[in-house]
Amino acid sequence: MKLLKVIVLSIFCICLNINSFAQTNVIDKVIAVVGKNMIKQSELETGFLQTKSKLGIIDNPYNAKCELLEGMLINKLMLHQANIDSVVISEEQISRELDNRIKYMIRGYGSKENLEKQMNRSISEVKDYYRDIVKENLMISDIEGKLTGNIKITPKEVSDFYNAIPKDSIPTVEEEFSFIQIVKIPKISDEEKLIIKDKLNGYRSRILKGDKFSTLATLYSQDPGSARKGGELGFFSRGDMVSEFEATAFTLQPGEISPVIETKYGFHIIQLIERRGDQVNCRHILIQPKVSDIELYKAKTTLDSISNLIKENKISFEDAIKTFSDDASKLTGGAIINPYTANSSFAKENINEAMENLDKIDLDKLNQGDITKPILFKTEAGNAYRLIKVKSKIPAHKVNLKDDYDKILNSALESTKSKAIMDWANKRVAKTYIRVDKEYKDCDFKINWKFE
Repeated sequence: MKLLKVIVLSIFCICLNINSFAQTNVIDKVIAVVGKNMIKQSELETGFLQTKSKLGIIDNPYNAKCELLEGMLINKLMLHQANIDSVVISEEQISRELDNRIKYMIRGYGSKENLEKQMNRSISEVKDYYRDIVKENLMISDIEGKLTGNIKITPKEVSDFYNAIPKDSIPTVEEEFSFIQIVKIPKISDEEKLIIKDKLNGYRSRILKGDKFSTLATLYSQDPGSARKGGELGFFSRGDMVSEFEATAFTLQPGEISPVIETKYGFHIIQLIERRGDQVNCRHILIQPKVSDIELYKAKTTLDSISNLIKENKISFEDAIKTFSDDASKLTGGAIINPYTANSSFAKENINEAMENLDKIDLDKLNQGDITKPILFKTEAGNAYRLIKVKSKIPAHKVNLKDDYDKILNSALESTKSKAIMDWANKRVAKTYIRVDKEYKDCDFKINWKFE
């Protein structure tokens, strides 16, 4: 028994895997029906390949597919219940979730351009591809929340869960790190800003005189994802864009062009295409300032000076974060967040993919409290430098209640939630039209599904 392994009941997410667009090499067929919802062979095969790519060698592929299929069946059963309950998912919810998924995928691929290249689709096409999947996931999530949202467990239940694990099955937690940082962002000269504003005002004048906004966006915008679509961003709601951008976008009338505005991404002009309820669709042209080599060098030397102050005990790293860092992370003590887990822990084996430029550091020689030299990295607005301190370095160890209580708590809670969903599913099966292909009749399912 693995501590962190529970029945596959979680909502299937959009994986950072281009195979999700690929066709599997099978003759597709429907392998299960739950109410009006179908599961195809290709869905199971794609899910299996994605699981295999994450876990590596799978000892028993048939059993793995059985477990995956049961998770899919339970999800379809919850989707069926959502349709019975007339669960309504708004376009705003779908758009917000799509945006979150796309941001996650962009982080995984390193940039919007890399994502579009790997997917061989524009961002808007990726969103269109996943729209129905996301809507279904949100409907399933609604039912899952109703079934498990009020479930809580006590410290004793956490302890009992841990103590029930056979001693020889307690997993090992790999070496983990957490980091804090001081960031220096190079200054953009007033001259450079003026050059960009003049350029954008020139484009604005040409559009007002009859040139097409979409043509100029395609030719000159430095936002490649929208430039190929004539600068069009698609519909978005308040809270989806940076505040300066949406504050202007939502005040425009259809066809109106904004003055030049500045955001952390650079400078923009915006044209409103259409307003639909609480959402707007806009075009924009983005020009990003160029950081001079001199300013970039100044950022590096500033961090060198700060590092010397810390080494001479004239200021602590933590106080230097508050005093000198230009990054929003200063509000949370400079913590660097792992984009894949949304917490500050980094497993040694995936640090390089989770945090840019850390591959330049010899991890084996870093100890808790060590500080790196200034490291060049790319922010959303361009190149910058940062100092990184190893806040903690926890050696590989067997999971235990003292050091890993939160991990055990989460596993125990998920196990309890899984049982609640399994109990519900067992009751619903008898009242629902379900047919599973007899190819899977030898699966060791935990629910008595009906075979054809």
